[in-house]
Amino acid sequence: MAAAGGRTRVTGRRAVAVIVLVLVVLVGGGYAAKPLWQPYWYATRICGGLLPADDLAEVLPTEQLKSGKEETDLAHGLMRCGVDTPDDHFSLLVNVDSDPDDVVRLLRAEFTIPTVPRFDFPAGIPGFRGDLGHYIVQECPDLRRDSFGRKRRLVTRVAGKWNEEHGTPATLRIAVAVANGAAAQSGCGAPRLPLPQRTELRPKAVPLERGGAGCGWLARARLPENPAGRPWRVVARSDAHAPITRCTLVDRTGGPSYAEFSGWYGDWTKEPFKRLVMGNVRLPDDFPDGGQTMSEDFGTAAARCDGEAAHFEVSGSMDSSERRLPGRELRPLLVAFAKDQARRRGCGHLVLPGREIFPNGR
Repeated sequence: MAAAGGRTRVTGRRAVAVIVLVLVVLVGGGYAAKPLWQPYWYATRICGGLLPADDLAEVLPTEQLKSGKEETDLAHGLMRCGVDTPDDHFSLLVNVDSDPDDVVRLLRAEFTIPTVPRFDFPAGIPGFRGDLGHYIVQECPDLRRDSFGRKRRLVTRVAGKWNEEHGTPATLRIAVAVANGAAAQSGCGAPRLPLPQRTELRPKAVPLERGGAGCGWLARARLPENPAGRPWRVVARSDAHAPITRCTLVDRTGGPSYAEFSGWYGDWTKEPFKRLVMGNVRLPDDFPDGGQTMSEDFGTAAARCDGEAAHFEVSGSMDSSERRLPGRELRPLLVAFAKDQARRRGCGHLVLPGREIFPNGR
């Protein structure tokens, strides 16, 4: 019996030791594994629960992180939230704004220098990528205009410290998920957007007649002869009703562009578009402020759409003289583009560039 009791005491001590060892492993392993589970924790605790956990896990770095400062009032279309590193630098930053003044500040901040956006979102999503993040701009038909008569839009920006070669589709899905949730909770009335499964870094070129509402006008325009002797094709780079649209004239799938046509809609576009003109056209000192212009590689037109400013531009290729369309050939295409888009959007007060071709500003 003594022997048996001794064995019982030894077994008990061993069991305690095993339990302690297991607890040490679990605690230590749990701490080490925290980067694996923290995206799922953040998905339920911050940004109104709108962040998709699996996509967060793909874009957040595998290191200890913490919640950023948060301000959430989605009923009024406002949210500031994100994830920070221990030294208070952001790893993920989310902004949602619907107040017209905040919308202007958020969008104008992206275009403080003469630059054009990139279109990573599929064409059905009204968004673009800039230097400060991914943006989605939704019209809000169910929200009344403000006291100054300005339209209400919902702008979602998602920024992060991710590698552009890894996780970009996940960043697009994060932006769309936030935009969908914010639109629903704010009463914006914008239609629900599909979650993108890929980026559109190399969108497909199609025949001109398949260009849709944003690019189909090229099938009816009087196009110059292609310098390369190939049939013209078109790439629709954005949704036709996006705040910034882009349509590219090419001659083959994956080929370089000959001309880019873009429409910018909303009063927030005034300053960014003015910077584009200053950076691309060398104008005389007496040129009227706000006048429309044409250089060898860049031209502009303007209109008023639903009570707000609208701007149209054409940019020619600078890659090679073989692909360059001169300003005298770009101008009638810009005129056709501006007239088509103004008609589609019900715009008035269309102002077109004069026939003088100014020097390039570059």
